[in-house]
Amino acid sequence: MVLENLEPKLVWEIFEEVVSKTPHESKKEGKIREKIKEWVKNRAEKENISLSLNEDAIGNILIKLPASNGMESCQPVILQGHMDMVCETDRPGGFDFDNEPIPIRIQDNGEWVDADGTTLGADNGIGVSIALAMLFDKSEEFKHGPLEILLTVDEETGLTGAFQLDDKKLEIKSKLLINLDSEDIGKITIGSAGGGDILFEKNLEKSDDYSKVHENFLELIVSGLRGGHSGGDIHLPRANANKIIARMLSAVLQKMEINLVQWNGGTKHNAITRKSSVQFGIPSGQIGEAELILSSEKESLFNYYQGSSEPFEPNMSIEWKITEPKPYFSQKESNLIISTANIIPSSVIRKSPVVEGLTETSNNLSIIKTEESKISIILSTRSAIGDELEATRLSIGQIGKLAEWKIIMHPSYPAWKPEPESQFLKFFKAQYEEFLKGKVELEAVHGGLETGVIGDKIPGIQMVAIGPSIRNPHSPEEKLLIADVGVIYGLLKKILKELPTL
Repeated sequence: MVLENLEPKLVWEIFEEVVSKTPHESKKEGKIREKIKEWVKNRAEKENISLSLNEDAIGNILIKLPASNGMESCQPVILQGHMDMVCETDRPGGFDFDNEPIPIRIQDNGEWVDADGTTLGADNGIGVSIALAMLFDKSEEFKHGPLEILLTVDEETGLTGAFQLDDKKLEIKSKLLINLDSEDIGKITIGSAGGGDILFEKNLEKSDDYSKVHENFLELIVSGLRGGHSGGDIHLPRANANKIIARMLSAVLQKMEINLVQWNGGTKHNAITRKSSVQFGIPSGQIGEAELILSSEKESLFNYYQGSSEPFEPNMSIEWKITEPKPYFSQKESNLIISTANIIPSSVIRKSPVVEGLTETSNNLSIIKTEESKISIILSTRSAIGDELEATRLSIGQIGKLAEWKIIMHPSYPAWKPEPESQFLKFFKAQYEEFLKGKVELEAVHGGLETGVIGDKIPGIQMVAIGPSIRNPHSPEEKLLIADVGVIYGLLKKILKELPTL
């Protein structure tokens, strides 16, 4: 084991041996579900611990642990996390997330765990590991009431597990929930944004008539960007590879016509696009002028993103090369595609006027994809306010309609509305501050959490979200602070032991 000397030992063992070694990309949780069920069953039999395990039709798992002696009258509590992860890599040869274990490692500084060229999956693998470890903690000081471990599927690509949660089938009893999908120590998340995806589609025809124009074809590639979470990192000065290409091609369009061949960038709706490439043709004899325009835009982009002592995008690469002619879209449609991608916002749209520092509404141009003669744009919109979310989605959809796209509005998921006067929250905050011997902050986040959906499913449930410090989730720079894992584990043991005082 790479992490065998880290504490709490069982948490890290589960994270490495159960979670990280088992493929668990969103919508592909079959292997991790079976691995968790097998591991829990075998460990419970080995240690003679009585557990029950239920599943619902979508694949969510609920594990129940009876109360410790003398704690039977305590309120049951849910510890909740999601089994899937965002799979991103910056390895030149790619990475087989369907079959290979995550290449976890301890950084040389000894403070962080990350992965070698891939996302780590601490979001939310460490939350799952902490919850499962609670089932088998034999320390004498650990006392708890009835405990329910809820592990959901497909959180990252649509909150599918939460939307299709069958609380009756799972036999959920608790009205207190601790979500383990937050990413900052010393903070309690009490609210999160709602969101929804929008799909733009065009089914077009391509021409392969190269007789008159378009003897010159170019491929433009933007790569090496930091990427990140399209909610939690959208406010940072990070570049989106699709937007860079849209900007550069728009500049070329001011001087000459373009015929797009194909454009592909981004793989996840909830990640800021790190790499994008486009192939296009330009009129004969204008290759020199086109390259001058591209060079000017490249210089401007590098001045912005790498012009300071701490570059926003230190590894950004923008390159182009001449390629062979290929069938292409018409000039009119190419213009509409490029203009749409350039006009659509991919950034913070509005900061909250109520909560300092909180992004209220944003949009991410996540994916551009070409399949033969079909081209698609996938957008992810978020807002802390439901009405603003739908108004923003409507306005973005109108942009698409003006450019003659087919618009598909995917169902949105609700925001988690903060309830600062919750009795459970007040108890939790007091216990957290006592444990840390310091102040604890309450926060709302711009990322989407399952709590908003679960709250709709189980009326009256009181919820908080916590977790160890994770940086750069949804990107190959994702890392997990080792010391914080023990803090969260110890805090949960204290919370569960002191719950009768609530």
